Amino acid sequence: MLSYLAAALPAQTSAPARLLALQCALRSTAAGKVEIPTGLVRGMRLGRGATALAELQDARWLYSPTLPGGRGGGFTAQLLDVAVRMQAPTIKDRSRAADWVLRTCQREELRELDAFSRLLALALSVHVPSGQPGAPASAEQEVLARMCGLPAPGIVDVLDVLVRARFLRSWAYGPAPEDLRWDLVLHGQPSGEDSGLTA
Repeated sequence: MLSYLAAALPAQTSAPARLLALQCALRSTAAGKVEIPTGLVRGMRLGRGATALAELQDARWLYSPTLPGGRGGGFTAQLLDVAVRMQAPTIKDRSRAADWVLRTCQREELRELDAFSRLLALALSVHVPSGQPGAPASAEQEVLARMCGLPAPGIVDVLDVLVRARFLRSWAYGPAPEDLRWDLVLHGQPSGEDSGLTA
């Protein structure tokens, strides 16, 4: 779903809007209806949820008849992107994945970080080999940048933030300069096997 949204949303879409779009896509019905309660908006820590929602409306990715009132208000919406409902996970798997995404972004070491850092942490988490939470992971720098809406050189600074936050044990360039490798710190990590998410 992260890969799909990277292609479906405008390149300049902010990290808060991408995190909101991910929850909307994963929580939508087969008809594209989505209801995001107030508690979920607050739990996502998007700053002004109305700003992220307005950004997705401006991109014509979804439509919400009313913007949420105040900071962290809930809303209902209709996804205008029909193709998003055809993406791989089933509705049941999407629901589990939506919960996993929220729990991952609410980890103690990530909770106070900015939305870009949390989005990159999420992208790094879904690249860990399935069933091997302690295994080193790798991906192309450009792929991660596209998933997060960051310029590729900006990834390095955010990786350093994640090391200082103790989400990552370490990171390094791979054999090719465009490849990145990293090791997640395992304590308190939500299980990726339960997520239903793949990169």
